[in-house]
Amino acid sequence: MKKMKIKKYLLLLTSVVLLTGCTDSTPANTVTTAQTEETVEAKAITEIYEDITKTVTLYSPFCWDDEFISNYYGIDVSSLEEYVFSMSEYATSAETIIIMKAKDATSVSSLSDCLQVVVDEKRNEMENYLPEQFEIVEKSSVQTQNNYVWLVISENADTITKIIKDSIS
Repeated sequence: MKKMKIKKYLLLLTSVVLLTGCTDSTPANTVTTAQTEETVEAKAITEIYEDITKTVTLYSPFCWDDEFISNYYGIDVSSLEEYVFSMSEYATSAETIIIMKAKDATSVSSLSDCLQVVVDEKRNEMENYLPEQFEIVEKSSVQTQNNYVWLVISENADTITKIIKDSIS
């Protein structure tokens, strides 16, 4: 009889110990650091661009590759975590959407300078050739936030910029 009581007692004690290990030892009114940190991550740039194309009709967009942006605009693609470099295929449209995420903040300034070259070239191309497109280029500017650098030249620049900002914030 005593052996039975001891076994029951040991079984109960073992169960309590095991179940105690499975409970959260943090007091109910305490908030852990991990819970207070911002856990929302920015969308991938390809996802942002996809959101843009679903929201706004772009005029014959074409996404350029590493070689093009490196050779024509001097952008060091090794300094980028990811990017989309989209320009209209037609010379009659200045529409351009470029979104880049630098691997580190030290590259942001040089990337901004490279995108300013894009603006200057578009301005020169359109100034005497297509006054309506020139006006669109004139309203554009290179923008940065954290490690992101972007340029939007479009009639829908406000909508596109809002999508970008909402996606990286």
